Amino acid sequence: MKSILVLATNLQQASYRLRFAALIEPLRRCGIELITRVRPRNLLARRRLIQSAGRFDAVIIQRKFLSPAEAGLLRKSAKKIFLDIDDALMFHNRPVGMISHLRTRRRFLATTKILDHLVAGNLYLADQFRGLRPQLPFTVLPTVVDAMGYPQKIHKPSPSTQLVWIGSSSTLPYLAGALSALEEAAKVVRGLGLTIIADRTLSSSILPIEHIPWSQSTERTDLLRGDIGIAPTPGDPWTLGKCGFKIIQYMAAGLPVIASPIGANAEIVEEGQTGCLPPTYADWPARIVELAQDVEKRLRLGQAGRRRAEHHFSLPTAISTWTSLLNAPASG
Repeated sequence: MKSILVLATNLQQASYRLRFAALIEPLRRCGIELITRVRPRNLLARRRLIQSAGRFDAVIIQRKFLSPAEAGLLRKSAKKIFLDIDDALMFHNRPVGMISHLRTRRRFLATTKILDHLVAGNLYLADQFRGLRPQLPFTVLPTVVDAMGYPQKIHKPSPSTQLVWIGSSSTLPYLAGALSALEEAAKVVRGLGLTIIADRTLSSSILPIEHIPWSQSTERTDLLRGDIGIAPTPGDPWTLGKCGFKIIQYMAAGLPVIASPIGANAEIVEEGQTGCLPPTYADWPARIVELAQDVEKRLRLGQAGRRRAEHHFSLPTAISTWTSLLNAPASG
């Protein structure tokens, strides 16, 4: 049985839950035991944890950059080091001062230097590291779902059509930025509404909005309240690192997708096959109207999306990928 140390920051963080917690039992059945340890705040405890890395067959740093001192210590201790990342942590999603920028850059450089293998949620993220180390081995592994655990939408003629968006307060501004485009579509499509599955919501005098507080236990069935999954995304260095997880959820639920062609969105959605990628928000109303008025197309795209989720973005993909990586002999 191989023993792998996973250095995590927060076990409740969606990134850990989605990218590692779901893999613990399946990987154990494959002869790989993931031992997760939360990175201590205490410097001495953190140093002891890093020094213990040598007792494991490999270490996975989960969504964290290390200080130069920590990186150097881990490199001396660990047999093999992976970094798993699904956000553009080398950038910031809010204004910060020059000191914070320099600190992030320093940690980014130090962590990149010690890696044996990078596992990135999309190609954009991988390219940020390969800009520093062109020969760094890497694997692109989107955040996956247990597709078979998602009930599928039954598309049938209805006097109303419901858009659905799932996310959090941190990404709700992305939806707010597209709200006027959704309202334009509502002026054309009678009975068009929007379901927001999140901890907060928006309001509109034109587009009826239903708010469902997000719950891990109900999110899969809540998605079925929608007919079309939407993922408006602005383009900036932070959002380019987003890995399109909501899109994968929509596809697993059998929903056609309308998404901005930003970062991983364009890698996941197949234009005309599983959804559409309108280049600007000005193009969104026409695509919404098209899908709202064509239930057969929603069914066709939704079924194709479900198949794509099962074959490319489901749990077996992550299990197979990590099994191969962790069983591979150390280079050099």
